[in-house]
Amino acid sequence: MLNAAPSEASATRDGAPGSPESATPGDSVEAFAEALRDLKIASGNPTLAAISDQTGISKSVISVALAGKILPTENTVLKLVTLFGGNLKEWRARRAALAPGGSSAEPAGEAGAPSKRFSLGQTIAIAGGAAAVAALITGLTVGALAAPSSSADAASRHLSPAADGIDPMLTSCRDDAVIAASEARLDNEVHVQLMYSNNCMAVWGRVTRYDNKTEGNTMTMRVWPLDDPDSERAQSRTDIGLQSLYTPMIIEPDTAARICGQATITVDGKTEDLGPKLCI
Repeated sequence: MLNAAPSEASATRDGAPGSPESATPGDSVEAFAEALRDLKIASGNPTLAAISDQTGISKSVISVALAGKILPTENTVLKLVTLFGGNLKEWRARRAALAPGGSSAEPAGEAGAPSKRFSLGQTIAIAGGAAAVAALITGLTVGALAAPSSSADAASRHLSPAADGIDPMLTSCRDDAVIAASEARLDNEVHVQLMYSNNCMAVWGRVTRYDNKTEGNTMTMRVWPLDDPDSERAQSRTDIGLQSLYTPMIIEPDTAARICGQATITVDGKTEDLGPKLCI
C-alpha cells in the first residue's frame, strides 16, 4: 500500500527533499530523474523490489524512470513521489513542463449512477444498444458506429489507437463508453466504477469522490484481468486533488474473460480502502 501523500500544509520548501527544486526553464529529463533519485534516497533508499511491491510498478519501469533517459509517465511519477513522501502537485507540474500537452479530461458517463453490475457479455449488448440509439439520433448507420475506427479516421481526429495502457480519453473509445459496473462506497461518499467501450472492446476504471475532501488527498485505482491479478496488462493510476480519476484501459476481446477493479483514497493523509474488488 502506498504511503500517505503529504498535505498542502506539509509541502516542503524549495530545495528540501520532496520539492522538485530544479523545475526551471532549463530543466531536463536527466535533472528530473536525478531529483527523483535524491528523493528516493531521502526516503530511506528502498530497493527496487520494495518499491515494486508497494506501488505495483515493475522493477524495469522503475529503473527506467530513475535512469534519466526517458521521461516516465505521469502515473509512474505520482506513485513514486507518493511512496517517497514528495509533494505531488509540484512533481506533477514539473513533469508537465517537460512533456506538455497531457490530457486531464474526465471520462464519459454519469458519475452518480446507481450501483449496478453487468457481465461483460451483457455490457456488450448494452453498448450495442447505445450505439443503435446514437445512430437513430445522428442519422448514421448502426454498422458504422459498431465498427472500430480506422487508423486513418483516428489520425484525422488526432486520436490514439486503442491498446492496453492507453488513456481512453485520447481514443475513440470514449465515444461509446458505458458504465458496466458501479458501486457506492464509504457511506455513498465515493463511487467505484468500471467503464466499457464496445467499439474498442476496452475496460477502464473510474473512482469519484463526493466528500469535498479532494484538496491534498489522493485517489488510486487499479484494473486487472480476474484470472491473472499480477498481469502485465493490469493498469493503475494515482493522482492528487481530483474529484474523479480514471485508469488507462485494458483491451479484452474475449467476452468470457472478466476484468476487475479496486480503489483507495486518502482522507486527511490516512488511506481508506474502498472495499472489495468490482468485476464485470
